[in-house]
Amino acid sequence: MDETVPPWKFRVEGSQDWRAMRTSEQAVVGPAIEVVAKAARRRFTVEYKRKIVREADGCKTSGGVGALLRREGLYSST
Repeated sequence: MDETVPPWKFRVEGSQDWRAMRTSEQAVVGPAIEVVAKAARRRFTVEYKRKIVREADGCKTSGGVGALLRREGLYSST
C-alpha cells in the first residue's frame, strides 16, 4: 500500500534538521521560518544622510533621484 505522508509528519519537534531532508521533502515542507515579534527600525547616520543628499544633488538625468532612492531602499514611508 503506497500512502503519501502528510507534510506535518516530516518534521517532528527537534528530531530532524531541515537541511538533512531530501530535496523532495524540502519542497513539501519548506524552510523553517523564524518570525520576529517586531521589526527594528532603520537608523540612518548623519554621514549616510549627507552622502545621499550629495548624490541626489549630483543627479543630472531625468529619474536619477528616483533610481538612487530605489537603489538605497528609501521610500516616502521612511
